[in-house]
Amino acid sequence: MTDQDQEAEKKPSKKDAKKKRGGRRQERRFIAQSSHNAWLVRILGGLGATTLGAGTWAYTYGHAFEADEKLKPIPAYLIAGGAVLTGATIWLGTSSEMPLRVGDPGIAMEKGEVRRMPWWGVTQITWESGNLSLVVTGKDESGSSWTFKVPLKSHAEAVGWLVKEALDRIPKLVDIPDRVLEGLPGANPHAGMKIDLEALQVVGKKDAVTGKTLSYEPDARVCTRCERVYFKRTVPKKCKCGASLLELRAQVTEDDPDEDEDEDEDEDEDEADDDDDDDADDDDKRGSRRK
Repeated sequence: MTDQDQEAEKKPSKKDAKKKRGGRRQERRFIAQSSHNAWLVRILGGLGATTLGAGTWAYTYGHAFEADEKLKPIPAYLIAGGAVLTGATIWLGTSSEMPLRVGDPGIAMEKGEVRRMPWWGVTQITWESGNLSLVVTGKDESGSSWTFKVPLKSHAEAVGWLVKEALDRIPKLVDIPDRVLEGLPGANPHAGMKIDLEALQVVGKKDAVTGKTLSYEPDARVCTRCERVYFKRTVPKKCKCGASLLELRAQVTEDDPDEDEDEDEDEDEDEADDDDDDDADDDDKRGSRRK
C-alpha cells in the first residue's frame, strides 16, 4: 500500500464529520388551512372562473353584444362579477395564520423572518378550550419571553405533530388533559413539507450549567431530545428535559482518561426532582397519546 493510499484512509470524509457532530436534523413546515367549508370555496371558485371566462369571451368574440346598446355592457358586468367571486374565493380559501415549523430545533413561526422557540426554551404547553388552540409559552433563541397560540382549525396537522414531538421530548411540560389529547389529530407522516437542516452550530452557545459561552466545537455536548448544550466537563447524568446523558459523559471519559471521576457529587442535588413518580407520569402521557 502506497503512502497516498494510507493518507486517503486516514483522512476523514465530510460524512464522517457530520456523523461525529450528530445525526441529520429535520423539521416540517405547515401552511395554515382555511377554516371555512371546503365545498363553499370550491363552488365560489368554479362560479368565478366560469363567469370570468364567459365575460372574456363575450368581450372578445361576442359581436352580437356590440350591435345592441342594452346588451353592450353585459361582458363588462360578467368580468366584474367573476373578479368579485374569484376574490371572495381567495379570501375564504386562505388563512391569515402564519406558517409553522416543528422538528428537531423546536417550534418556529414565520413572520417575515423565522422566530424559533427551542425545545429547551419551552416552559409550558397548554390547551385553550374556548379557542380550540394550543398555547405555547417559553423563550425564543435570543432568550426573550414568547407566548403564541396554534389554532386547531387552521393548523390541524401542525397541532398533531407539535403534540407528538412535545410528548416525546418534553413530556413534563405538556399540561393537556388526557381526554383532550385523545381527541386531537395524530401526526400524519405525510403532513407538512420536510426540510433538512444543517448540524447545530454550538460555537457561541452557552453552557446550560455554568452559562459560559462555548468557543470550541469539540468541547460541546448536545442533548438529543431538547438540543440543550453543555460543556463536556459539566454534563449532568440527566438533562432537564428528562433524557439520560450518560452516553455523553462516557465520551468525556474516553477523550480524557486521566480525568477525575468524582464530579458527580454536585449533580445529585440537581436531579432530586427527577424521581420515579415523574417518570411514571411521562410514560402514561406517551401511552395515552399513542393509543
